[in-house]
Order: sequence, then structure tokens, then C-alpha cells
Amino acid sequence: MDAFPSRRSDPDLGAFAQRVLLVFLFGAIALALRQLAELAIVLFGAILLAIGLRAATRLVARTTKLADAFGLIIVVLLALVVFSAAFWFFGSTIDSQIDELTKQVPQGLQLFFDRVQSHPYTRFALEQARGLNVVGATGWVATTLANFARTLVQGLGYAVVSLIVAIYLAAQPQQYRKLVLRLIPLGYVSRAEKLFDKTGDVLRRWLIGQLVVMAVIGTLSGIGLWALGIDAPFALGLVGGLLCFIPYVGAVIAAVPATLVALTQGPGYALAVILMYIGVHFVEGNFITPMVQAEATQLPPVLSLLSIIAFGILLGPSSVLVAAPLTLFLMVAVEVLYVEPRFGRIDAPPGAASGEVREDLKKSVE
Repeated sequence: MDAFPSRRSDPDLGAFAQRVLLVFLFGAIALALRQLAELAIVLFGAILLAIGLRAATRLVARTTKLADAFGLIIVVLLALVVFSAAFWFFGSTIDSQIDELTKQVPQGLQLFFDRVQSHPYTRFALEQARGLNVVGATGWVATTLANFARTLVQGLGYAVVSLIVAIYLAAQPQQYRKLVLRLIPLGYVSRAEKLFDKTGDVLRRWLIGQLVVMAVIGTLSGIGLWALGIDAPFALGLVGGLLCFIPYVGAVIAAVPATLVALTQGPGYALAVILMYIGVHFVEGNFITPMVQAEATQLPPVLSLLSIIAFGILLGPSSVLVAAPLTLFLMVAVEVLYVEPRFGRIDAPPGAASGEVREDLKKSVE
């Protein structure tokens, strides 16, 4: 008979302690990511760019029968040549149109607030909402624009860092993959490899689809602004296409400078620009994006919108740029690390086509 029954080892207690330690571990990781949010965003952006560079490298390597290293060099040099040629060819046009934008956007803001001041009800609403005199609203807008410009410059710096890191990651992906896998217990290595493979495939599909949507939106917006006779249509279309990298929010932000520029030409022009953007994004949301995403990813629109809000609160405004791919990564991680091991389901992960799911089902049956 055991004289000390209370000292007997309890496997349930050990399992509970492991769960508690895992909770604390994930909590510590989440806290570290919150403190290093900008670094995490830069790293994820570099991984996303590396996936795109790797896809282009493989295409060049298959076409030219060269090694991947030479293919990457060709891709990087080709990108530099294309961007340099674009800036050289459109440099004077962009420069003159950006000068027009810097002059006309403040004029549009001033005209907007002048019209607000002419109506007593809107003036009273602004005074109550902000506790400020409407006359000082222009100064508030100027401060906001200055902060936005500072954030934009910081974002450009982060983008350069992400690009440099992405080139290193794309040059030796297997080396960095092995370094990460060495930190994972042996029993989970195969599942981690599956997570890496599916994540890479999903993010590559999303990136290609997003580039197609951006190109179409930028082209349609530029043509629409040119047809309406709005100043600086090329610059505004380029800004609109780039901002469409951010789902939903980017479309609204892109319409603001175009509307302000049109307002300097008259209220009718501003209304026409707003209607044009509504029409373009109606076509994009109902025809272009569904067709593109049918071949790319299966990210629900509601989840995409909520992810922008959630990551913006948790990681800061800059995380909005990568909210959609981050959400796709989390969806794949939940599918691979939780749903499949626990429930044994073989559902369609984000970005998987129906043919791929049927192939997985066939392999599982065999």
C-alpha cells in the first residue's frame, strides 16, 4: 500500500501543465509581436515579395533553362530596367501632374471647407464634432496630411528593407526553410512542411490575382479620369491602382484625391468622378475580382473587411497593407494545424481549386 498517495504522478495534471505553458507561450509571442509589430509586418511583407520573386524566377529558369540563381538575377535586373524605363518615359508627365496635384488638392480642401462654412448647420455640426472652430479645420487637415506624409515616407523605407530581405529569401529559400524547421520538434516537421507548401501556394495565387486587379483598376481609373477631362489622370490612375492593393479601404482612399482635384474644376466634375469610381469598383467587385479570385484564393469578403479592422487595431495602420495575406496565412494555419489533425477533414483550403480538392480526396482513398 502506498504511504504517499498524494505524490503519485498524474498524467492529466501533466497534460494540463503543458496546455498552460502553451497558452503562456502563445501569449508571450503575441505580446512580442505587438511590441515588434512593425518588424513583423516588414518580415511578412518580405516573405510575400520573396514568394513573388521566386515564382518569377522559376518562370524565367524554365524558359531559359538557366539555374535559379541566374533566373533571380534576370528577374531583379529586368524589374529595375522596367521601372527605370517607366520613370524615364513618364517622368516629366508624372512630375508635372504631381505638381498639379500638390497645388490642386489643397485648393480642393480649401474650397470644400469654404462651402461648409457657407451652411450654418454643417458648420455647427463640425464645431460640435471636433470642438474646434471651422476656420481652424484647414490647419487640422494640414497637420493630418503632414502626419500622413511622414507615415508614407516611413512606409517607403520599410518597403525598401522588405525588398532587400525578399531578394535574400528568394535567393536561398531552402536554407531559411531548414533553419525554421530545425526549431520544430521532429513529430511536427512534416506538418510544418505542409503548412509552408500550402501557404506559399496560396500567397502566390493571391499575389498574382491582386496584381491583375490593381492593373485593371489603375487602367480603368486613368482612362475614366482622362475621358472626364480631369487634370493629372495618369498620376491619379497610378495612385488608384497602387492603393487597390488594400482591399476596400484602398478604393475609398484613391477616390479622395481625385475628387478633390475635380472639385477645383467644379462640383459637377467632382460628382462625375465619384460616380466614375463607383462604376469602376462596381465592375471590379462584381466581375473582375470574382473571375480573378476564382483562379486565385477563396477569401470571404466579410472576413477580408474584418481582418483589415482587426489587424489595424492590433498591429497598427501599416498592417492594413498585408491584412488580406495575413488572414489567408491564418486560415491555412488553422486548416493544417487544427482542422485536419483533429477532425481529419480534407476541405478546400484558401486558394485551392476544386480539381485540387478532388485529387486530394482520390489520394486519401487510395
